[in-house]
Order: sequence, then structure tokens, then C-alpha cells
Amino acid sequence: MNMDNVAIGMLTLFIVSNNEGWPDVMYAFSDATGVETGPKPGAGILNAYFFVFFVFVGSFFFLNLFVGVLFLSFEKA
Repeated sequence: MNMDNVAIGMLTLFIVSNNEGWPDVMYAFSDATGVETGPKPGAGILNAYFFVFFVFVGSFFFLNLFVGVLFLSFEKA
């Protein structure tokens, strides 16, 4: 998983938004330093903040979508 191009980046964010294995992705991205350099533990702490923020916001929108569908189904019934 990486962000080298748009398609793979979107796939990575899709995996993170599913809340399945997102800590592994977050740790891999927080160790990234740059092009042609090796990983350094804790080098990109802002990347970790991005993933935590993305998980909370993504879960919030998913929960709102789920509740909205429930309300529409309840109104129909």
C-alpha cells in the first residue's frame, strides 16, 4: 500500500475507511521518510495524525449514512 499514484492511493484510503487493518497502514506511513531513503520509526508523525483523523471522520460519515437509511426505511414503513 502506497500513495504513488491516484488509483493505489484511493485503494489505500478505501482499506483504511473500512477500519480493517488501518493501524498497520498508519504505522507503515508514519515510518516513511522520503524518496530513495529507508524508513525511520516515528519520522512522519503527521501522517499518523492524518490516518487517525481520516478514520474518525470516515466512521462518522458512514454512521450518518447508516442512520439516514434507517430513518428512510422507518418512514416508508
